[in-house]
Amino acid sequence: MKNIFALLLTFISFTLTAQNFMVPGDTTLETKWMKNESYQMKWYVLNGGQTHEVARINSRIMVGKSQLSIITSVDVNNAKTTWIDSTITKLPSFLPIRHYSDNLERTVRLKFGTSVTGTYLDKLKKLKITINDAAAPGKYFDSNFYPYLIRLLPLKDGYTQNIATYDYSVAKSGPIMAQIKEVKSGTYESKQGLRTVWIVTSLETIKGQVSQVDYFIDKADRRIWKQEIFDGVQHTLIERVE
Repeated sequence: MKNIFALLLTFISFTLTAQNFMVPGDTTLETKWMKNESYQMKWYVLNGGQTHEVARINSRIMVGKSQLSIITSVDVNNAKTTWIDSTITKLPSFLPIRHYSDNLERTVRLKFGTSVTGTYLDKLKKLKITINDAAAPGKYFDSNFYPYLIRLLPLKDGYTQNIATYDYSVAKSGPIMAQIKEVKSGTYESKQGLRTVWIVTSLETIKGQVSQVDYFIDKADRRIWKQEIFDGVQHTLIERVE
């Protein structure tokens, strides 16, 4: 199954060279859904019919006059430090400005401009890499911004879209393609009652592995209720705390 997912992404990446894909500045994005907000989600791993909680994800979204900032902290069970991810994008275009990520394995600092510059620190190998990537400016979103970007898409039944994002890893860096494969109407059982949602199926690369992610997004206010992630072997569930 993992090989099928990998083959599918290779096919997508190849065919997208001749297709249109969404980049910053796209006028179809619905900025009316943006607002300051803070929320927590719980991260579960499904194994052998059992659901195991592994972490709590705390997100804060701050909308300014010219920038949108997203700061995420992850409290992992038995970890001595909190994982941090942050991204800053320019408004109203959503051009990436800065990205910072720190966890037990590595620290990444990126600054976006005419090129992508920054540093990558591998904490396990004690290796520091200077980044200077001449990726075409203005042709991609920060990959860390992508899950929030989905909430701003002009969602409707049958909607599909190809989206260019930028991610850095030692093995491979540069623009990669994510695909909104399907959007359909559905429901989510919250403590507030049954909510009508958009179920957005996305193919994306997470830690170098192609995964299918289903996002459950409220139709009324675009809040995210749940994410279901499948990489071909393991199921992961991320669900909002009410």
